[in-house]
Amino acid sequence: MPNDPDNRKRAFAEVVTVEAWHHPFGPDTSKVDLHADVVFATARVGGETNSPVRFRLRMKRADIVVVIPDSEPVVVDKRSVSRDAPQFRTNISQSTETSSAAAAGGEVGSSVSASGLSASAKIHASAGVKVASTQKIEVSGELGSMTVTQSKTADGHYRWTVEPSRNDQLEGRPWDSTNAPRLKLSDRRKDRSRGIPPTVRVEVRCRREDIDIFDLTIKDESLLEKAKRAMGFENRIKAAEAYIRDQLAGEGLEVSNMSDVFGYLTFASTTADTSEPE
Repeated sequence: MPNDPDNRKRAFAEVVTVEAWHHPFGPDTSKVDLHADVVFATARVGGETNSPVRFRLRMKRADIVVVIPDSEPVVVDKRSVSRDAPQFRTNISQSTETSSAAAAGGEVGSSVSASGLSASAKIHASAGVKVASTQKIEVSGELGSMTVTQSKTADGHYRWTVEPSRNDQLEGRPWDSTNAPRLKLSDRRKDRSRGIPPTVRVEVRCRREDIDIFDLTIKDESLLEKAKRAMGFENRIKAAEAYIRDQLAGEGLEVSNMSDVFGYLTFASTTADTSEPE
């Protein structure tokens, strides 16, 4: 497994971890596969002595984004992008059943010829024809614990949206990181033997409504009151949100308007490792 240069203690390493790597660029290597290993779980948060709250945290939906800064001399080979999408097959079958009965007042059998019912009897019978139609729709396909859909962010970065398919939380890995690279990077430097090789980041983002805070308890009311005065929140959930915001900000991760359900949070960010495997 590659060594992550950003591998340091993270406050929310239990809820999501991410590693990214690719072979180094060189004079004979202009294109490389970018791999990203992402693992989701339920985190136990607030074990520090100075934390006024203790709670569990999990993610219900997340975006895994490959970020290529404009200043980096590297581009994505569009043909190589893993175009993940839920794969389901729909089969539709239809059956029709008909039956006939004599209309009220009909005189079936009143006139019989060698060929069967008379024309007038046929007319009466056809008036009572009943048609029943049924349609059956079957949806089949392989269903894993998570579904992955590829798209792009508003900034044009490639992303993969991960959602649970069997329950209401993300748990485990969304893909096989070793055998399923996300995309291929192409080094645009004219002389790859000189200068600094390009770098890319992989981030895990979500909105406030995509995280679940539960089993929330107050560890110390005096600490809670002190934190309220310092941070200005009003209730326990706000205390948990303030804790999450401060921890992410302390790691240099973006938190945008967490008080709104559509506010954005970046829970993890790592620079792709380019060191050769040991």
